[in-house]
Amino acid sequence: MGATLEPTEQMAPWYNVEVRRESAYVTATPYIRAYYRERAGEGKMTDADRAAGWQLVDKNTVVAPGTPEALDAALSQVTGHNAYQDWLRTGSHAEGVGVELRDGQLFVIAPNSYRYGPNDGSGIVSTVEFGYEDVGPVLADLRRITAV
Repeated sequence: MGATLEPTEQMAPWYNVEVRRESAYVTATPYIRAYYRERAGEGKMTDADRAAGWQLVDKNTVVAPGTPEALDAALSQVTGHNAYQDWLRTGSHAEGVGVELRDGQLFVIAPNSYRYGPNDGSGIVSTVEFGYEDVGPVLADLRRITAV
């Protein structure tokens, strides 16, 4: 069972976070809202809605929606939570994890994380479940390359 956290002002409108014992779900809020709006027959998903989702690149890499500051705020919310702090006592950070900035897009390499969302062949997902072993290195790399 996890704890859904209240989004900070810096995360809005891009992300919602749920922390768990060994991982955290970071959901692309505008995309998931548009997805459910479309499923309910309350309007079609737009290109802007699709661009607000996590874009799959390969089994370890996604392109993050939103701004670097919003992703920093979401991952900072994770690292500031007691569940992450408890994990740090026995857990260790992974190698081969990081962030690359390419053509203004944030490519997040997180090999111990999972991707969830519509399996519609679009290559877009609503949620990345970051294994805690990936969170610290992703956040450090994000700050290094963007000077957030």
